[in-house]
Amino acid sequence: MKLFSYAIIALVAFCIFPQAASGASFLGIDGEESTSVGIYIKDIRPTTPESGRVIVDHNSRMALTPASVMKVVTTATALDILGEDYRFSTPVELRGARSGSKWVGNLVVKASGDPTLESENFKENTGFCREILDGLKKAGITEITGRIVVSESLSDAGPILQWECEDIAWPYGAGLFGLNWRDNTFTLSPATGKTSPYVPDLKIDLRKSSSGNDLVRGVGSNLLTIYATNPNNRKWVTRSTMPDPAAVFAAELASVLRKGGIAVDDRDGEAAGSDTLAVCTHRSPRSSEIFRSLMVRSDNLFAEAMLRASYPGTTRKKAIESEKALWSGRSLGAKYTIINDGSGLTRANRLSPRFLGGVLEWMAASPEGEAFASYFPRAGLDGTMKGFLADSELEGLLALKTGSVSSVQCYAGYLLDKETARPTHVVVVMVNGFFCPRVQVRKAVERLLLDKFTNEKQ
Repeated sequence: MKLFSYAIIALVAFCIFPQAASGASFLGIDGEESTSVGIYIKDIRPTTPESGRVIVDHNSRMALTPASVMKVVTTATALDILGEDYRFSTPVELRGARSGSKWVGNLVVKASGDPTLESENFKENTGFCREILDGLKKAGITEITGRIVVSESLSDAGPILQWECEDIAWPYGAGLFGLNWRDNTFTLSPATGKTSPYVPDLKIDLRKSSSGNDLVRGVGSNLLTIYATNPNNRKWVTRSTMPDPAAVFAAELASVLRKGGIAVDDRDGEAAGSDTLAVCTHRSPRSSEIFRSLMVRSDNLFAEAMLRASYPGTTRKKAIESEKALWSGRSLGAKYTIINDGSGLTRANRLSPRFLGGVLEWMAASPEGEAFASYFPRAGLDGTMKGFLADSELEGLLALKTGSVSSVQCYAGYLLDKETARPTHVVVVMVNGFFCPRVQVRKAVERLLLDKFTNEKQ
């Protein structure tokens, strides 16, 4: 009899909680039985009876590809370690010996990994070359007999090996270097081969294509292969990534200096002397501004820069190991996560909704919680969330980072209090390997969140 009763209970539980069943439909999207869906929604309000209640737990321990939701972890790590007021510093000095108004030696730029130098996303932070020119003039230098040297200490610089080759040539695939310049991108007229800014040693292989325009460049290669439906179209201008941003910067700086009346002879000045003369030190915008920019625009370059800034003087691998140790030490179950970058551009990353939820909950409770939540794009208002739940009762109240690559759509962030804008709920939705149109996934997630949080208010 007891056995029969247990069987009835099990059957009822199965019917009430179909999400626990293999191949069950939770979002209601086409092909969901063959799609990996992980959801974790938790009430984190500290002073309510509902505090700590998990509202949705659907495959929350499943390791899934996060895409750009990886930036949530990167930003949390960097904010925790660096704070809101961190700035990259890029000192410039002369090394060698002075002879009147002539400097016998090199001009050295000590790169710090600053991703904002001449970035189009920080237009108020431009004019680095002019700063150097003004510093030299102030010092009374009219000639440099040596060369412009960019000192880069960042190990394993450039695009990450786990990134896909077809991504590297496009602006969103710009790799991080010690010296980053103009977002490490340039404009190009394929028909003429002209670039802006000038990219030294760039090689172009222009090919006719019947299947659309495309750009391909390998890791560490200066050969850019361009596929064009009309190779002779002079009106077509595209953007691509710099193989060596330091070389582009040095060429531009030399031009600015010469136009400003300071000759640069471009000779070897290493053995000219041991004296140094400080020229200037450029400082980036505050880290809080960088965090906000990278989260709202989902900037891969900025994300990689903040990961490496969190653990300076080490390799990418060591930085990632340290990041995982940080969150594992807070009992967030990072053991079975896989992290290969800070941006999420690689498909090789694996995070669970519960792990992401744990990071979000930890940050919400931290002294930086309000600041952290402010970096996320708001539903219906800005960034990658501008069209999400627009004109709904949740507009402006959901602060979510999105992540999307082919057959991957993810969301992670917070529901915010309408009055205080403080996080009230952790929200993580991860969908991998879907077969339906992406818009169907997005609409399904919108319905889910509207339903859950409408019910919460009732």
